[in-house]
Amino acid sequence: MIKTDKNKIKKILIIKFGGIGDILLSTPVLPNLKAYFPDAEINFLTLRHSRDILIDNPYLTRAFTYDPTEDKSWCLIKNIRSQKYDLVIDLFGNPRTAFITFMSGAKYRFGFKFRGRDYAYNIKMKGRGGIVHNVEFNLDSLRALDIPIVSKKLVLPVNIVHEEFADEFIRSNKLEGKKLIGISKTGGWESKRYKKEDYIKLIDRLNEMYEADFVLFWGNQKEKENCQFIKDNIIKKNAYLIPDSPIRYLGAIINRCDMVIGNDSGPLHIAVAMGVPTLGIYGPTNPALQGPYGDKNLSVVNDKLDCLYCNLLDCPIGNICMTELSKDKIIEKVQELVKINELNLA
Repeated sequence: MIKTDKNKIKKILIIKFGGIGDILLSTPVLPNLKAYFPDAEINFLTLRHSRDILIDNPYLTRAFTYDPTEDKSWCLIKNIRSQKYDLVIDLFGNPRTAFITFMSGAKYRFGFKFRGRDYAYNIKMKGRGGIVHNVEFNLDSLRALDIPIVSKKLVLPVNIVHEEFADEFIRSNKLEGKKLIGISKTGGWESKRYKKEDYIKLIDRLNEMYEADFVLFWGNQKEKENCQFIKDNIIKKNAYLIPDSPIRYLGAIINRCDMVIGNDSGPLHIAVAMGVPTLGIYGPTNPALQGPYGDKNLSVVNDKLDCLYCNLLDCPIGNICMTELSKDKIIEKVQELVKINELNLA
């Protein structure tokens, strides 16, 4: 393994594929790189559907994308080689990104020591093993490069256009000055989603405790229909569906909330990036690995089960990690979140 010469690193590429949450959990790497290499050009390669997260990121020079269903790997590799990167950091570490890193032509190539990937990297480290949050896992790449960690904040830039979009949502629903609790019904897998009937019961309980209105987040048509069902069936008619909202527009709306509650999904990590207190409801995925990051955010699980953190997309036993999760337990966590963040929801 070679040692880096800081003075010879002028152009850096970060590679990270994945969903919204995966990319957001990698963004703390960027301010630390920029602090250590203030004059370097820093670029980011991700999948097309996640690019919006990186637009206008103040620590990046350029974000570009790859779509494995359309783009040819050799075209991508040719483009990357032409950029003449000095350092490539592969945060994804699958066979494709390892090969891209190897073929980049960069003098310094970092990656984790997953089986069959060692050939691609000349600076590498073995994962710590055990339970390591994805943010810390990503930051371990910098530790391996002896780059100081000066920030662990998730980064999602929003601008005046996104803020005006959120303002219009607040105005049109007459929510000015009101306390708002965001509810995220999104999620890539059905087994990760807290069910609509349970959200109704949870919101009814929260309405007995707090003077707040509810903002319901959705991403696709089915989630929108679920949110409409929740809105129509809570006792107190004080829930509002967001309009169709691309990532940074959603971030601006989330930033208007006093807290966010939801299952494992992109909006939870967006809430963390916006600095909004966040409670995650988890089951098939492990919050210690990918829960809402930071000591002022919390997660709740049905810890009576032996099958937690199964990572199954479809549950063969009725998704009981969600359906049998006690509302009392969620309420306790909400109260704890209110306390540690000194929220006033009266």
